[in-house]
Amino acid sequence: MPALQAAPAERTPEPSLSLFHAAMLFSGFGTVFLGPVLPALAASAHATDSGSGLFFTAQFIGAFFGGITTSHRLYYCLVRGLAAATAGFLFLALCSGLHAGVLWDAAALVPLGFGVGQMLTSVNLLAAQRFQEQRSSALALINFTWSLGAVTAPFLLGSILSSISLPVVLGAVTVLFVIVLSWAAWSVRGGLSQEQEQTQQTKSQLPRTAFLSFAAMLLLYGGVETCLSGWITTFGTRYGNATLRISTLGATALWIGITGGRALAPLLLKFLRERVFLIATLSSATAIVALLSRSSGAMSITLLSALLGLSLAPWFPLVLSTMLGRGASARETGIIIALSGIGAAILPLLLGVVSRSTGSLRTALAIPITGLLLLILLAVFTRSSTHAKSV
Repeated sequence: MPALQAAPAERTPEPSLSLFHAAMLFSGFGTVFLGPVLPALAASAHATDSGSGLFFTAQFIGAFFGGITTSHRLYYCLVRGLAAATAGFLFLALCSGLHAGVLWDAAALVPLGFGVGQMLTSVNLLAAQRFQEQRSSALALINFTWSLGAVTAPFLLGSILSSISLPVVLGAVTVLFVIVLSWAAWSVRGGLSQEQEQTQQTKSQLPRTAFLSFAAMLLLYGGVETCLSGWITTFGTRYGNATLRISTLGATALWIGITGGRALAPLLLKFLRERVFLIATLSSATAIVALLSRSSGAMSITLLSALLGLSLAPWFPLVLSTMLGRGASARETGIIIALSGIGAAILPLLLGVVSRSTGSLRTALAIPITGLLLLILLAVFTRSSTHAKSV
C-alpha cells in the first residue's frame, strides 16, 4: 500500500495513524457483530424473531444518532464513541449473562450503536483533515480497515461461540475496547483545546443543493449495498442449486471483494481521475447485478458477488472525499452518513415486497439496479471538489 504523506500544519503532535485504523477495525466489527451472535443472543433473551428484529432496530437507532451528533470536536467524538461502544458491550455482556430479556439487551445495543456510528464518522473526518492532499487514498485505506473488521467478525465469532459462552466473548470484546479507549484518551489528551480553536476559526458548510445531492447518494448507496449483501445468500439458495452453507459464500465473497477493492483503490487513483473511476465502478456494478439476476449455479453467483464487491468498494470513500472537499462540516457529514442507514432500512424492505408481489427474486433485483443507475446520474452531475485530478 502506498505511504500517505500528511499535510503540513503547525499543531501539536497528533495521534498515530495506527489509532485511526484500530478504531475503524473495531467500528467494522461492532457494526456487523450482531448477525453472527444473534442466535446465541436470542436464545439467552428467549426472544422470538420479532424480538430479534428489535435488536437490529436498537443498534440502528443508536448508530443514526451517533452519526448526526458528531461535532467539530472530532477527537472528543472519537473518545466518546469508543466509551459508548465499550459501555454498550459491557452492558450487553451482563444482560446476556443474567438472561435479562429482550428489552434489556436492546437497551444495551443503543449506546453500542451510538459509539460505533460516532467512531466511523469521526475517524473518516480526522483522516480527511490529516491527509488533505491525498484525501481519497487515505479514506480508501481507512475504510479498508473498517471492511477488514466487518469481514472477519463472522468468521471469528462463528468459531469462538461454538466453544465459549456469549457473555464471556462479549466480556473479552469489552476488554479490547477498553484498551483502544485508553489508547485514544491518552493520545488526544493534549490536542482537544487546540482542535476546538482551529475548527471554530474555519467553519464551513455545503451549499443546499450539494447537501441534498450527497444525502441522496449516501441514502441510495446504503440501500443498494444492504440489498445486495442482505439478499445474496437467499438468492444463492433459490437459484444456485446449493445448500445454505454453500450459499453464504456469496455474501462472504461480496465482503472480501469490498475489502480488497478498498486496498487497491489508492493504487488505481494514481492513474485515473476520481470521477472517471467512480462512474466506471458504478457502471460495472450495474452490469454485474444485471448478470447476477440471470445467473444460476453457486460458483457463478459467488464469482459475480466477488466482482460486485470490487466494483462497489471505492464508492463510499470517493464520495466522502468529494463531499469533504466541497466544504462539508462535521455535523453535515455525520447527518449524511447517518442517512445511509435509512436507505439500508428501506431498500431491502422494498426489494422483499417486490419479490413477494412478483414471485421472483430475480425481478426484484431491479431495485438495486435502479439505485445504481440513479447513483451514476448523481455522480455525473455532482461537481468536483477540485479541478485537477479529482472528479
